[in-house]
Amino acid sequence: MTPRTVRGSAGHIDRLSQRTRRAVAVATLLGLPGMYAWSSFWMSTSVPNILWGPFSFVLIGITLVGAFVLYRFIRDRADMPGASLDERERQLRDRAWILSYQVLACVVVFFVAVVAIAVLGFGRTVTLDASIASAAAISIGVLLPLLPAAALAWIEPDAPADV
Repeated sequence: MTPRTVRGSAGHIDRLSQRTRRAVAVATLLGLPGMYAWSSFWMSTSVPNILWGPFSFVLIGITLVGAFVLYRFIRDRADMPGASLDERERQLRDRAWILSYQVLACVVVFFVAVVAIAVLGFGRTVTLDASIASAAAISIGVLLPLLPAAALAWIEPDAPADV
């Protein structure tokens, strides 16, 4: 028996299809950085905050609700120690951790490449001000712990249909 069946009847979140979980994982991981990109673009214009500001809160909400859904779906199965997992769940957890490290490595390499191209290729100076540093710190602090949960929700196959 899996931990989901031991704890009680499966709820709506426990029955999400793999396609839906993947959409939730992508939206969750892109919501907060999307909010920073959206806000930084509109703050440089003369458009009043009342027009573009609410959408920023929607993007934050997407990350918040998505994190709740992901953590509710995976429960404690993405935790590294994971004492009460069967062999299949341990293998999925290990694959999720590997996938999350791969995603993190790709993101870091992408940003280093963008900075290197800007500095070495175009001769520009890259300046990190307090707003960029705080946005990066908040995004890393929120999204880094979500990566294993999102990866596990991404790779977990759909449950077999009850007959």
